[in-house]
Amino acid sequence: MTMTMARAARLAIAIALAAALPLAACTKAPEKAAAPVAPAPLALKTTLLEVMRASVEIPADGIWAAQSAEKLEDADWLLVEQDALDLANGATLMTLPATGKDDAMRQANADYAGWAADIQKTALELRDAAKAKDVMKLGAAADHITETCQACHDKYRPQVPSDGVARYPFYPARERKK
Repeated sequence: MTMTMARAARLAIAIALAAALPLAACTKAPEKAAAPVAPAPLALKTTLLEVMRASVEIPADGIWAAQSAEKLEDADWLLVEQDALDLANGATLMTLPATGKDDAMRQANADYAGWAADIQKTALELRDAAKAKDVMKLGAAADHITETCQACHDKYRPQVPSDGVARYPFYPARERKK
């Protein structure tokens, strides 16, 4: 039985493939790299009252002081921008599970969540007003912050509606050096 050259080549290829198949079955396909797992966010280790005093009232106090100022200099506008960002971040902290006795009850209510979201949104409007040095927008947004804070305090802290809306009963004044 004579084989043609073409037939011999096909037979050689078939034998080579047959020999390679068991090897292919033994090798693992390359594994896809696992997607990196993001670390869990940090837990809030304070009460809502502490968040309010340190991260909401202080920047709100700065915004209200700027609102009532006769004239704002460039440095004052930068402080308004900083206070607006601090207030926006404070609003985020208001939504994280806190450690106070009634905090979970408050945070579970839709009105509370709505007020926190409204404070964040308005704080970002304050930031934009500060960047534009727009006194009218600053005033309107600061008034809206007052209304939102008061509505929440009326429901959740009627016995002490605003703590005086100033940092000074809790923390000393921080004066800017010139």
